[in-house]
Amino acid sequence: MAEPIQIYRYLDSDAALKTLVSGAFKVGKISSFNDPFEWQFGVNQTTHEDFQKIEFLRQSLRQQFDSRIGILCFSKSLKDPVLWSLYAEKHHGAAFELRHAWTAKEILHMSYSNQRPQVDVKKIHEFAMANSWETEFAEYIKPIIACFIEQKSESWRFENECRLTVHVKNPNHCQEHNGIPYWPIPKGYLTRVILGFRCPLQETQVRKLLDMNGFEDTEVSRAKMCSETYTILC
Repeated sequence: MAEPIQIYRYLDSDAALKTLVSGAFKVGKISSFNDPFEWQFGVNQTTHEDFQKIEFLRQSLRQQFDSRIGILCFSKSLKDPVLWSLYAEKHHGAAFELRHAWTAKEILHMSYSNQRPQVDVKKIHEFAMANSWETEFAEYIKPIIACFIEQKSESWRFENECRLTVHVKNPNHCQEHNGIPYWPIPKGYLTRVILGFRCPLQETQVRKLLDMNGFEDTEVSRAKMCSETYTILC
């Protein structure tokens, strides 16, 4: 049985307030992420013509993922000031602490490498010549997809990221509002809301909103700068 882990979702103050009001996280689409390499396999030794065909394949796969899957990004780190600066509006935002025993199918623990998952163009040509090329290509691409959906370059290692996948077409997983998917935070998952030390939201205001949405057991605290080290105390 999986052990419970704590993960943190950083939000700016406006998004934090909207989350507190709705009791749900806005679900991200892969195509809107800030890293252009997200969910994109590499290609070796391509001609211009091959590159165009592979690019069409990459975009097709991405569109398929976008239509079915949404992503919620979290970090396993809370005390790093860089995360607060980049993802919590320079400490004006908040971090939502969730704790749960997620299964391996539910949560992705990101890995970091400069060795990008690649497809072999020669193999793609071989599959294209075969009668059962769709089946053979599907078997070939499956482990490559499994690799690139949970890998980013080394430069992102500071995020210490994990992700929850959300099935946007499943009403048990996701609710849509004005065409935007949201993931209702399950009761018992949200253990704490940590306000940045510059956050304009007041603890009493946050407490009231949590209680209104049934999160009476969720704690509210405020981060502060450590006076001795480069650490955020939470």
